[in-house]
Amino acid sequence: MSDQEAPSAKPAIFLTVVGLLTIVGMVAMPLLAGEPDGQTATQWVRYLGRYHFIILHLPIGMLSLVILMELGKLFRSEKGSSTLVPAFFTAVSAVVAVVVGFLLYQSGDDNSELIQNHMWWGIGFASATIVAFCVKNWVDLAGGKGGFVYFLSLLASAGVMTVASHDGGESVHGKGYLRKEEPPALREWINQLPGAEKLPIEEDGSSDEPAEGSGATQEPVGVPLEEQVVYTHLIQPIFDQKCVSCHGEDKQKGKLRMDTYELTLAGGKEGDGFEPGNAEDSNIVYRIHLPLDDDEHMPPEDKKQMEDHEIAVLEWWINAGASPDLKVVDAEMPAEVKEAVSKLVPPEVAAAEAAAATSAQEEEAKAREALAAEVEKLQEVFPSALNFESQQSSGVTFTAVSMRKNFGDEELAKLAPLAPALVSVDLSATQVTDAGLLSLADASKLKMLRLSETQVTDAALEAVAGMVALESLNLYGTKVTNEGVLKLVDLPNLKRLYLWQTAVDAAGADAVRAKMPDCEVILGVEVGGE
Repeated sequence: MSDQEAPSAKPAIFLTVVGLLTIVGMVAMPLLAGEPDGQTATQWVRYLGRYHFIILHLPIGMLSLVILMELGKLFRSEKGSSTLVPAFFTAVSAVVAVVVGFLLYQSGDDNSELIQNHMWWGIGFASATIVAFCVKNWVDLAGGKGGFVYFLSLLASAGVMTVASHDGGESVHGKGYLRKEEPPALREWINQLPGAEKLPIEEDGSSDEPAEGSGATQEPVGVPLEEQVVYTHLIQPIFDQKCVSCHGEDKQKGKLRMDTYELTLAGGKEGDGFEPGNAEDSNIVYRIHLPLDDDEHMPPEDKKQMEDHEIAVLEWWINAGASPDLKVVDAEMPAEVKEAVSKLVPPEVAAAEAAAATSAQEEEAKAREALAAEVEKLQEVFPSALNFESQQSSGVTFTAVSMRKNFGDEELAKLAPLAPALVSVDLSATQVTDAGLLSLADASKLKMLRLSETQVTDAALEAVAGMVALESLNLYGTKVTNEGVLKLVDLPNLKRLYLWQTAVDAAGADAVRAKMPDCEVILGVEVGGE
């Protein structure tokens, strides 16, 4: 008989039995409790269930720690710390997360298939961590033999955790959330994987299609007014944008679906969705008007809210009978409702606007790239004077404030290749003359031009008159006259014209104002002396 007795197997047996009973209990919970019913759920159930969103992170972090500790042992010669204790807390926290998650499920807010899958995968994850902990007990009892089995059980736990977390994330953010912003190359590769959903590949890698099962409708583009149906073309698009993410095919908070007329009318656990002819007593409208911080408010506080004009159209439609077939041309709309309808953006228009914005951004990026070499070259000539307007813009700004007496027509001519891209130019107190301004003749995007205290005269205004995008022009301290500034009256976007200390008098300024009522003509001190 050895001096040191072998460790007793009783603790390992006890913990294994407790672990197996815990697994059986978790599996039995949803089977014995039945379908969730928010009406019978107590306030404590609803309250404690909300802690699921906090506790669920604990087992994820603990499991990650255990795996990292085990991996660390592979690179160390001496025996590392045992992971038995962190494995125990991983299992315990996973079980607690399952219990409070089940309470949240029993509150009845959402019993969709996605949530049920998340629940069962969550139970599977907690069960896997219990198995891993039990295996670790037996491995330690055997003096480390079977460590590979323990490591495999940890990897299995991580795999189940990944699936459970994915379903949980989609229940919050919507189906397909992770793949919405895939780069094109990655999406193409994932599409080729067995069983992967084949998503369309756009230039930006995103899909213009709604997530599968989202309930979002795709109406034909350009439906003539006489063929538009109030529900189909006005009401359902509002629901798609503001309601279906929580009340669609994949997720039904409060057992309510709003992706079709019939399902919306049928309502959920709180009764009918709406009462035709009575918007005030309709459940949907009632919840829309609840305070924003009320738990029953729709949409939830963290979601995009309904606009006033959307609510006005919805209430009018319900009060008018909530017909699914009423055409726009047959509807008797009050003036205020017609105005509200005019503010609605049809899905096809919104999609077209989004596509146009994306296209514009791409064109802007291409234009910026084409200008980059020329801008870089001129930045060496005019340090700190030439820059892009912003990180995304292809517009170029220039200021000669640091050069003034050393900047004249010859220097300005060097900017001619960039003239079409210039949006702001400050030539204040430089030696630029009328002839030099011809270098900016192609500045069709120029919005701001400062010529204060330069030698320009009426002759220079011929070139300025062609700068159709010009919004602000400063001629302070120049030699322009009443006759010359009249050359500017056809500039369509000019909003401010500075004429202080020029030959332009009050009569000349009034003449410009008469022809350009939307332009602010500033004579400085002279205006105050009138």
